[in-house]
Amino acid sequence: MLGVEDRKPEGSLTAGEAVGPYRIESLIGEGGMGFVYRASGPSGTVALKLVKAELAKDSVFRRRFDREAATAARVGHQNVVPVLDTGEADGIPYMAQEFIGGGSLEDRIQRDKTLPLEFTLDVCIQVGEGLDAMHEHGLIHRDVKPGNILLDEGGKAYITDFGLMKDREASVLTRPGQALGSMDYMAPEQIRGEEVTAQTDVYALGCVMCECLSGSPPFADRQGMRILWAHLQEDPPDPCASRSDIPADVSWAILRALEKEPEKRPPTATAYAHGVRLAAMGAN
Repeated sequence: MLGVEDRKPEGSLTAGEAVGPYRIESLIGEGGMGFVYRASGPSGTVALKLVKAELAKDSVFRRRFDREAATAARVGHQNVVPVLDTGEADGIPYMAQEFIGGGSLEDRIQRDKTLPLEFTLDVCIQVGEGLDAMHEHGLIHRDVKPGNILLDEGGKAYITDFGLMKDREASVLTRPGQALGSMDYMAPEQIRGEEVTAQTDVYALGCVMCECLSGSPPFADRQGMRILWAHLQEDPPDPCASRSDIPADVSWAILRALEKEPEKRPPTATAYAHGVRLAAMGAN
């Protein structure tokens, strides 16, 4: 989601408007599919996601939205943002999720530029556990990035936004030519339109870890399609090159996730994050 400050995007609601049993307090963010609001309701403060009006009549987007709600309920993991309620108001479907008050990992990176190694490891291990729980249910996220990782005030991390989720037992809800992920975090097989697996999410988690430690994802110095080409053909840069506080062994462990071939990456997201932590412990 893109941060929303003082502007009011076209089609968004204003404070005080009602959506079913919820009353809008403020706009949190805007994405390609809809808006997310802080709202009050029967269960207290929630994050209320609404599909944009122009998409609400599109059956593909409606099914994708329904899939996201069902997915979160299906996984039921402490590091996956829980869905509290779903419904429809004036033809617009909505989803109420637990409100996570600490902002996103993207917000933290934008504020601090680079993050401490131990904090990065704590967050990525938690996200890895949430991703592994999804993978155990046959689900691939396909859009792991800092903006889709939320933090509460105590530092607990949650994976959210399953709009690009793929169920290995169901068809993927996308349109021809539609980007299936965010370019800075897309694995080579994802770019090529091949079958995605748990290792696709491991690749993205590796890109997130690189960004936490260096301030930018691996190929951020490229533009447009050159980013995709770099993911396909180029070796990623050392994410810790400018960090004298992080030993070389840690860089090697981080970059294991960015192998071009999925089978060369760590088998699970949790195994990957713990492997980086072991490298950090061994270097101390």
